[in-house]
Amino acid sequence: MAKTRALDKLKEKTADLKPAVFTHELAIKSNLIILPELRSLIPPLRAEESQQLESNLLTNGIKDPLTIWETTPEVVLNGLAPKSASRELVGDADSSGKIYVLIDGHNRYDLAQRHGLDYRINILDFEDMNQVRDYMINYQLGRRNLTPEQASYLRGLRYNKMKEENRSDRINVAQQLADEYQVSTRTIKRDSDYAKGVEELSPELKKEVLTGKAKLPRAAAKVLSKEKPGRPIESQEELDKVLERLPKAFKSLNDLKANPEDEETGKSKEIEALIKGVAKQDKPQAGTSKGSEPAPREPVAEKLQRDLKSLIEKDLTQKEVLQEIIDKATALMESIK
Repeated sequence: MAKTRALDKLKEKTADLKPAVFTHELAIKSNLIILPELRSLIPPLRAEESQQLESNLLTNGIKDPLTIWETTPEVVLNGLAPKSASRELVGDADSSGKIYVLIDGHNRYDLAQRHGLDYRINILDFEDMNQVRDYMINYQLGRRNLTPEQASYLRGLRYNKMKEENRSDRINVAQQLADEYQVSTRTIKRDSDYAKGVEELSPELKKEVLTGKAKLPRAAAKVLSKEKPGRPIESQEELDKVLERLPKAFKSLNDLKANPEDEETGKSKEIEALIKGVAKQDKPQAGTSKGSEPAPREPVAEKLQRDLKSLIEKDLTQKEVLQEIIDKATALMESIK
């Protein structure tokens, strides 16, 4: 009888546990905060990706939990710009209550709201908005389906934020991120200009650019990053007109597309410069006396082969590494014709 009474007492103590957890989770879901500043860090889905996701969720339900940041109004408000419209979503900074901010699963959340689908949640803790941004950017950069433009934009955002916080230049931010993402420092700095240019676009045009529906050549992004238009650019037609008015040597967006800084038209020039630069080292230096021999120089083909071997040892899942291999291999083929 003693065992039976003990079991009854245990049941009494745990009877309300599950409903309490369920009620707490339901309260979180009902009061989720979606901050535009954080949502903009999630690369938009292309049309076919969105349709596939919707079909999968309607067939199988939402399997992966949505990630939520448990924090306080004060912490979030400290990470928002003074004039941010998001401040109204957060509430009173003096409130001691918890708030819950969605940081991953925005597309699934939209579909859950649209179709009345249930989902699980995963709650994480961060010290501030900067930690949240870094987490979101790194998480997105780990995805396999990012376009080169989306990856460049996210790396550029992180570089610009870290550079702003590192005004003393104690840290070489470009080198730090280059090492982290296995790209060159030049790529990181170009990402910086690209991200700044994209930020000059309206949310809708930015979405179109990052999904590939609209085009923003890197040269155009660089111009926008230096010569800020003053207000968000709403359409590709307006972008062309803005570029025409800027005090630069470009007449239109079409001219920027053909600029050698842009990747497609610049490849042949880069390869040509690569071959000429290495070949120049093979020539005897001017002014060398007849009685002295110039220092031996590494032949073009051998140097390119050595560079290729070094590149092949790097992380071949990185698009930048693969592109550099293609460039070096093309240059090697040109040099041995």
